[in-house]
Amino acid sequence: MKLFPSKKFTAKLGSDYSIAVQNLKANTDITDSLVSERTKKEFRGQVNENGFKLISSEVGRGAVCVLSGEFTDQDGIIEVRIHNAFKIMFSILLSYPLIGFGIIAYNDGFEKALEFLPTLFIGLLVIRFVFIELSFHFISKIGINKLTLILNIIDLKKNKVQQNL
Repeated sequence: MKLFPSKKFTAKLGSDYSIAVQNLKANTDITDSLVSERTKKEFRGQVNENGFKLISSEVGRGAVCVLSGEFTDQDGIIEVRIHNAFKIMFSILLSYPLIGFGIIAYNDGFEKALEFLPTLFIGLLVIRFVFIELSFHFISKIGINKLTLILNIIDLKKNKVQQNL
């Protein structure tokens, strides 16, 4: 099991990537930093002739997922992963139950802290599978849907290796 989710897709474009990249550039606020900022464009990030590295322009939640892709002609691979800054924030959030366990062990003794182990595990599972997984799922779906429309993707399939995980 991976701590932070990610997805990989194979994509087939309706036209050549050189044509689709022009539309993507028109809908992207070109910048070197992947930081949320108000803009009228759909994405922020980097776009070149071989691929892209983008975040959604939605302030607050758009930067959770980084969309990166590499294309040759009409075929390509798109990867969706959690932004590194959000990995750090989610790691801090995941450490809270462990910190609580340590405080209980220090104040009330290790035996008393062992009684809270089931609560600790439930807290970790809720943070990982409810908070992180659901936020990644919904935000990545929004980003992929926007990208599908802008690039005119006619066939998008999740990689089989990812489906088995």
